[in-house]
Amino acid sequence: MHDQKQTLPLHVTYPYRPSLPSSSSSSPSPVSAIPKSPPLLLRRWKGLTLTILFLIGVQLVLQIKWYEPSLDHTATTSNGPTFAEVEEEVVTPTGSISKDPMRVPLTDLGVEADDSYILGDTSPSAYIASAIDFVQHSLPPQHQIMILDALPQFFPNAENLFKNRLGDVAHTMTSGSSSQPPLPAMIDFQHVWQTNKDRVGDLGGWLLMNPNWEWSMLDDRQADEWIDRYFPASEVKAMWHALPLGIMRADTLRYLLLLVHGGVYSDVDTACLKPISTWASKAVLWKDGKDWLIPPSETTTLESMKESLGPPSFVIGVEADIGSRPDWHMWYARPLQLVQWTLASTPSHPILLDVISRIVNTTNHNLPKWLASRDAKVAQLRRQGDPSEVADRLMTLPPWADSKDGGLASVMEWTGPGVFTDSAFRYLNARYNFTWADLRGLREPLRVGDVAILPVTGFSPGVGQFGAGEMYDPQAMVHHRFAGSWKDDRSDQRKPRISHFGKT
Repeated sequence: MHDQKQTLPLHVTYPYRPSLPSSSSSSPSPVSAIPKSPPLLLRRWKGLTLTILFLIGVQLVLQIKWYEPSLDHTATTSNGPTFAEVEEEVVTPTGSISKDPMRVPLTDLGVEADDSYILGDTSPSAYIASAIDFVQHSLPPQHQIMILDALPQFFPNAENLFKNRLGDVAHTMTSGSSSQPPLPAMIDFQHVWQTNKDRVGDLGGWLLMNPNWEWSMLDDRQADEWIDRYFPASEVKAMWHALPLGIMRADTLRYLLLLVHGGVYSDVDTACLKPISTWASKAVLWKDGKDWLIPPSETTTLESMKESLGPPSFVIGVEADIGSRPDWHMWYARPLQLVQWTLASTPSHPILLDVISRIVNTTNHNLPKWLASRDAKVAQLRRQGDPSEVADRLMTLPPWADSKDGGLASVMEWTGPGVFTDSAFRYLNARYNFTWADLRGLREPLRVGDVAILPVTGFSPGVGQFGAGEMYDPQAMVHHRFAGSWKDDRSDQRKPRISHFGKT
């Protein structure tokens, strides 16, 4: 056994022990009376001692190596962190990320807060390569063409990376140009999407506030039909049918709808307070555009820089900003968490692609292995004669239980705000070197490249915390009534159907 240590003798009694001769008148002198050890035996004694010391040293080295923890310098999470890793990784989404223990924390909350964000490799090369891998392996051909054509627009300085992977498909990029055309604007895709188990009308005044926009409500049946139409014979379709809860499908559908069509998604228990065209219209530039926006000429003003940037491609809001409270983890999975009950995006945005890839990974790759591991543990308990209630309780443990309680992942981490927050910050870090700490204490809309981020007041007015204003605040765009119907989602459970894509 590796946890048992063999004890080697440190003291050896040599078998040759000469006795003193009896005393007599003819005895030699006391010194000469003790016979000298034979030279051969002395050499063997030294050799044996060296051998024993060598074996002790080898044993200590082996024990140290055996108990040494492995250091994996990539994120290990079931819902990410990179698109390429989803083919292999099988660990819970709340798994830790092994990092340099000597690194400086981003905030006064320490490295624990930093490690709560599961980002993975945020280098542009790794981000782009893994995004392409996921698209090519998990999406149907019609979406592969659309998304691979759009991705280079979001990384205009990575032309060679795209050409190495895609050839001339990256034709949308302007080679050798000192400027870039504005990215597609969210405001150009004027469609509001909502979903509900049963079809209802526009309860939130979205058409009233945005009369020139289209509005669609998808119930459960229509959602299944939409998936069959847009994601036939794909990993996404397999994931859709394997998701065990209705709220997980509702979460996932919003990402998929915007990935394909663009526009705005908002929960059915929200109300539109101001026209979508005004969202983030007065956003300030992060760091006044330094280090991420094209360096202005001497005659360029800040306003002209904003104009050249164009409207945002993605609009998100802050849900919670816990500040410096050391007990933040008792209330939220992350000290700064983003909203996903209201989203606005262009089609094919990398943030949406990232979060979908994480959900596919958790559902298609980790869920079957978690179920198999649980069943094997139950069988082992029953073979060992353990009390039946222990095995029965384990057998009824749902995969959406918190990983701390033995589940695979909670709804929050599997499909909800936790995994979405990670995907958003991964893109912001890969593209603009922006971190979660840069968003603390936000009190006005912020523009970071193609992404506009609203303060808590934007999508959560009236919550009474995190510095949120009231519904009549000029920065309040959407009111969320927090109906929380998903918390009583047991009537819409599905037994996970684990099968290869195209055969569900």
